[in-house]
Amino acid sequence: MIRVEGLRAGYPTGFRRVWREILAGVSFDVPKGSITGYLGINGAGKTTTIKVLVGINPPSGGTATIGGHPTGSSEAQRLLGYFPEAPFFYDSLSGRELLHFYARLAGMERADRRSKADHLLDEVGLGEAKDIPVKGYSKGMRQRLGLAQALIADPQVLILDEPLDGLDPMGRLHLRNLIERQRDAGRTVFFSSHVLSDVETVSDHLVILDGGVVAYSGTTDGVSGNEERVDVVVEAPIELLGVLKEACGVELSQKAAPSDSRCRYEALCPEPASAERLVRATLEGEGTLVAYTQRRASLEEAFLERFGTKPASPAETSDPGVPSPTETSDPGVPSPTEAGS
Repeated sequence: MIRVEGLRAGYPTGFRRVWREILAGVSFDVPKGSITGYLGINGAGKTTTIKVLVGINPPSGGTATIGGHPTGSSEAQRLLGYFPEAPFFYDSLSGRELLHFYARLAGMERADRRSKADHLLDEVGLGEAKDIPVKGYSKGMRQRLGLAQALIADPQVLILDEPLDGLDPMGRLHLRNLIERQRDAGRTVFFSSHVLSDVETVSDHLVILDGGVVAYSGTTDGVSGNEERVDVVVEAPIELLGVLKEACGVELSQKAAPSDSRCRYEALCPEPASAERLVRATLEGEGTLVAYTQRRASLEEAFLERFGTKPASPAETSDPGVPSPTETSDPGVPSPTEAGS
């Protein structure tokens, strides 16, 4: 449903307007009806890619299509629902009035937009706040409202930039379930997030950016593969700590101090062999094995091992060529105060 081939993009920076390339030949496919997570460290180019996909920024090279249509074209735009990283709302309007406004911009009839707005506000958990001005909404409520506006025109493709940012655990669970229901309804979801546990829970596929190019594109399980991790908890004499570290080759965290002479330590061993060395050294030093848990590596562990030691790229900044919300008014577009009419 989304195809990106050799995509290059960036922006001019500094007094001399020197071109800074963010994407240096990015290629990936997003399968129809899937949930695809888009990952990378800060500055990797996630938001730059999304701005190209939704038609805000033109690419400097390569191609990108939505449903076979070039990004930015009217055909591609009609397929899209978009949730930006920092959504802008008219704070004096209520959640219901805002969705009426967006529905009118999408060309929906009055009766349809009223019923659709109320349904979506209930679905994202804002039913009881639908008549409250948005200026009274919390960050999490604004995130929910942003997802509702992305769904207002029944898009085939949802592009979401950090949709779970700022939500409490219950709010994240609610929106994760809502995102999964979009896949069940046949929609294609492409979203970026720094909350890797959420990405691992809902995604079928992953695309990982590193240094302006794609470092991985495939199934979620393919990142960590069959790599095993072992969580080990031991109780040992305090003076044995150095021996235990040397045996397993990883840092040990102190969990408790059962006595003045003994401590309880926890280690995350990257493979069974290092865990076995830790257990052996503990028993030989008159310590005790408390817990030994073998499991598959999580997405977060695999991601941090591969990319976490690299310095963060310079943070992406707003494209100077993109107008601010106050500069985008169009005399041909109805004002938000007319939304409920």
